[in-house]
Amino acid sequence: MALHFEEGFELLFITYYKPLKRIAHKMIGADFAEDVVQDVFMTIWNNRSLFTNVLSLKSYLYTTIQNKCLNVIRKENLLERYQVHCQMELIEEYVIEEELLMQLYQALELLPEHYKETMLKSLNGDSIAQIAYSMNTTEDTVKAYKRRAKHLLRKSLCHQTYLLLFIQSSLFLPILTVL
Repeated sequence: MALHFEEGFELLFITYYKPLKRIAHKMIGADFAEDVVQDVFMTIWNNRSLFTNVLSLKSYLYTTIQNKCLNVIRKENLLERYQVHCQMELIEEYVIEEELLMQLYQALELLPEHYKETMLKSLNGDSIAQIAYSMNTTEDTVKAYKRRAKHLLRKSLCHQTYLLLFIQSSLFLPILTVL
């Protein structure tokens, strides 16, 4: 039984050490990250009899790394630095989102008028039926406009920008349904 746990522990360590260290590094910096991650694995090793389920262990890892990092933040008076870091990450995310939206709308402006109108209405949340009615055309025509517009957008936006629209946060969910 001990041999199986040792093998499982080694696999667990290999699988989760780096992701946990990245999380800790983002939260508390390089000075404390490795120590906190090692502490998490030592706790698991020392309390191995408590862990009977792999799913609970995975959940335990992520919860524990977060809690241990928050303890370090409190203990080392890193709270202000952590809050500033989080704000900077949010600001960077917002900047990226705005840049992507700006590129998307610039690309939309270059589309033929019917395609552009169809895509803008789709981005505003209009259904295909609503767009067809407002443009005095059929739903099949609107679908064709959207299909052709998406094709042109893929060409005009660099491949990376188009992919980033799909990767970014929930801000782009309405766009994803359109594109």
